[in-house]
Amino acid sequence: MIDPTVIDNKLQDDIKNFGLQVLYIMEDEQGPGFSYSIGLYESYGHPEIIMVGLKQDLMHTLINNMAYDIKDGKVFIPFKYEADILDDFECYFVEVEKSNYDAYVGQAQKYYKRDGFPLLQCIYPTVKGIYPWEDEWPESIKDLQPILGPLK
Repeated sequence: MIDPTVIDNKLQDDIKNFGLQVLYIMEDEQGPGFSYSIGLYESYGHPEIIMVGLKQDLMHTLINNMAYDIKDGKVFIPFKYEADILDDFECYFVEVEKSNYDAYVGQAQKYYKRDGFPLLQCIYPTVKGIYPWEDEWPESIKDLQPILGPLK
């Protein structure tokens, strides 16, 4: 087993050197895999970002790309579509409800020693441009991307 101190030190080093760390949580019987940032709020005053249901490498890349944009002054806000995250698709942001923090962002809670940091979920459509709240969202992936906050 890995010493928790090593993990904490790596997290602190990554935030110091890169402004954030992206964590991946594997899918299990509770739900799909997801990735989220820790450090955007501390480093740039920007909400942390979570994505659910894509492949680990892709979510890691997308969150890191958003972090580069944030470092350059971009601000992602809830209830807005953004075109420059996934090629040819718009992603939609919602503010994650605090009631979802325990289930999704435990390491961020530990790092910040509280729930007092903002968190945005980046929601993506299917390749046909259908979002999870639309009636056309495929039944076969109904649980792939739970929405963790209000849509508006």
